[in-house]
Amino acid sequence: MAAGILETVSRVGTALVVAPIAVLGLDFLVQGQTAGGLAFLGIVGLILALERYVITPREIPQRIVSYLVGSLFTVEDAADS
Repeated sequence: MAAGILETVSRVGTALVVAPIAVLGLDFLVQGQTAGGLAFLGIVGLILALERYVITPREIPQRIVSYLVGSLFTVEDAADS
């Protein structure tokens, strides 16, 4: 459960960082400054992608253990009849 809480806090932190940048990008687009608006929205996309897909050194042991446990123990779902 602690991993879920930490992940949630991390996502909220990312949203707090990304929200003002996204608003700035949208404001630029509304004002007609297309290049600036798209640049800021691109930065938002990059931040969200990095937060979601980049593996940190702290996550490597967790993923290894998860893989090993998953390969050693298989859970079979009971079919409802």
